[in-house]
Amino acid sequence: MFTVDGRKELVAKIYTSPLERSKAQKLVAMAGVAKPALLKIAAWPLDLLVDSKEAACGFIMSRVNARGAIHQLYNPKSRAKAFPEADFRFLVHVAADVAWAFAVVHGQGHVVGDVNHANLLVGTDGTVKFIDCDSFQLRVGKGHDRPKVYTCDVGVPLYTPPELQARTFRGLERTVNHDRFGLAVLLFHLLYMGRHPFAGRYSGSGDMPIEQAIAEYRFAYDPDCRMNGMERPRGTIPLETMGGDIAGLFIQAFGRGGSRAGRPVATTWAEALEKLKSRLRVCPRESRHHYPRELAVCPWCPVESQGVYLFGGQRNDLDTLWRAILAVPEPGPDPALPSDRPWHPRPGVKIRKRHFRKLRKVIWPTEEQVAVHKVYSAEAEWKEALVRWHPEASRDAFVEKLKDLEKAHSAMMELQKEWQGRLANLRAVREQQQLRYHLNGFHLDQANISRILASRGIKTAADITQEKLLQVAKDVPSILMHWRKRLERNFRFDPDGPVYRREVDAIDQELGARRQNLLITLRQGPDDLRRLSQEINAARLRLMPVLESAWDALKTAEAILAALR
Repeated sequence: MFTVDGRKELVAKIYTSPLERSKAQKLVAMAGVAKPALLKIAAWPLDLLVDSKEAACGFIMSRVNARGAIHQLYNPKSRAKAFPEADFRFLVHVAADVAWAFAVVHGQGHVVGDVNHANLLVGTDGTVKFIDCDSFQLRVGKGHDRPKVYTCDVGVPLYTPPELQARTFRGLERTVNHDRFGLAVLLFHLLYMGRHPFAGRYSGSGDMPIEQAIAEYRFAYDPDCRMNGMERPRGTIPLETMGGDIAGLFIQAFGRGGSRAGRPVATTWAEALEKLKSRLRVCPRESRHHYPRELAVCPWCPVESQGVYLFGGQRNDLDTLWRAILAVPEPGPDPALPSDRPWHPRPGVKIRKRHFRKLRKVIWPTEEQVAVHKVYSAEAEWKEALVRWHPEASRDAFVEKLKDLEKAHSAMMELQKEWQGRLANLRAVREQQQLRYHLNGFHLDQANISRILASRGIKTAADITQEKLLQVAKDVPSILMHWRKRLERNFRFDPDGPVYRREVDAIDQELGARRQNLLITLRQGPDDLRRLSQEINAARLRLMPVLESAWDALKTAEAILAALR
């Protein structure tokens, strides 16, 4: 990309190799249909560039400022750097804007064609804009003449619908319904933390490449996914998390019916996503977690409790949090109080002794009473000033808060060790777990207790007598143990088998709440310390003159009383 002299709002795209005639004609046609609606959501070609030999070599388009590629937003790891303040509400907002952008392109009769992770840029305000629009499929011409179609000759298989997998893109005229598959993949990435809808656990032999899974309609998050041999990956949220309406649109987009009856149109997606955004509520434990209000619990907390940070990235990292806490400047040592410094009367204050006994006999009692009262009053004001000083202006509150954060930091480290230790214990007893789950698959009715009773002469209710029951009571335990041992012989331990998800979930549920509470405390730590430091420094400036005045009044009153006596 090159800047255009005198036009900061424009940039030029120059091709490194000569353009084919059809490509140049397409750029001219695109410039001719550059309507305001398209220019708002796309870096659309505005004019053709030619070299000194009048050969087409590029085009002019609008500049796109301060934006990141959409994959930097929907991938949690890159989101932490590119969009560190993004929460789930922001992701839903962007998803709706993506759908509206597709709706504009489709409304003009064109097809994106090469839908992929890099041709949509996202602004900090959540608006999106298409780039590389010269690859779009363009349809121009109306009326009686057959419209001219300039095809999109490239594509990314991961965003290509099943009916076009393994087909050559060059010269292929695509439809809006093909675009809708790629749109649904982008939206799935945004709502389901960068996961591909066809990337899952395959129950068959060998690997299942995503392209093959797409071609065979193996949507890994479908409620009936086991019918197609797929399961969603561990640590992911179910499809129905976003509500039945969103789940239904994804099923329609990725199922076999979508290629025949049609996938959800872009405007339908946009309206459904706007409704989802209006239904979001904030998690009581983590302000960055938003989820549909109809859910009883936050779906993101269990995922993050496993150390998979979805929002904020480094803000959730323990070492980073602790460095931010230690970086907060302390308010400094407590200043010396007036009572810790030598006292001298203020200039102009004279303290004289009475020299005439006769005069003292006349005025002393009254004057002494006044002086004593002033001492008591000044002493009360001094104590009151001290009562205000210590909680407001001493660094004790800052030190106590820092100690609390140190405890939270230590607890977080111990919690991580506890999680790892308990998971290691699960792995250590994996064989016993696998055997227990194996035996749980056989119910008691399979032991055929009635046959055992019949072999002991108990076939009907009339045969149940005390004598026969005592006989059976001796034999049944050994028979049942024999049945169990026979089942155990059929058990085969899988040393590479996973720790059972149910057991891990139980640990996560127990430790997750504690971890989230500690994280909230640590995240708020820097702000709390800065606030305390500012309040302490402000209190010192405000209360030190009060202390000095109260101390001076007390010492002056005491000096006057001492002089009188």
